[in-house]
Amino acid sequence: MEFIADMMLGRLARWLRLYGYDTLYGVEDDDEILRMAGAEGRVILTRDATLAERARRLGIGVVLLESNSFEEQVEELRHFGVEFKELFPANARCPKCNGLIRHASKEEVKGKVPPSVYERYGEFYVCTDCGQIYWPGRQWREMVKIDRKLRGGE
Repeated sequence: MEFIADMMLGRLARWLRLYGYDTLYGVEDDDEILRMAGAEGRVILTRDATLAERARRLGIGVVLLESNSFEEQVEELRHFGVEFKELFPANARCPKCNGLIRHASKEEVKGKVPPSVYERYGEFYVCTDCGQIYWPGRQWREMVKIDRKLRGGE
C-alpha cells in the first residue's frame, strides 16, 4: 500500500515511512494530491472531509481520519488494514524524505557523524536519497518505546 498524506498528518506520515510504507507528504495543494494519488495509485490519508469526498467521487482510495491523536490515527489505519509490523531499520523508509534506507558500514560514515557517535556506535544506516545517517542513539530508543506502545507491548 502506498500513501499520500495531507499537510495535517506529518507525524503519521513519518511513522508510516519508518514502518516501510511509501508515503508522500508535503504536497499542499488538494488538486495536486488528487492528481498524484490518481496517477500513482496512492491512497490519500486526510482529516479533510471535503478532500475525502472529492477523492471518492474520482474513484481514488481515501482514508478519512477522525482523530487528532497520532495513536488513535494508527488505530484507525489498522481498521483500514494497515499493519504496523516491523519498525526501522528492517524495511524502513527515511522519515525525512521517503527514500529507502540501507545498512552502512562504520567506515562509510567516518567523518560524516560526530566523532563521539562514531566511537560509541557500530550500527549505522543511511538513506539512499538524501544521505541522512541513522544510528541506535537516544532518538532511536525513543522510537522503539513508541513502537512498543503502538503495537501493544509486543
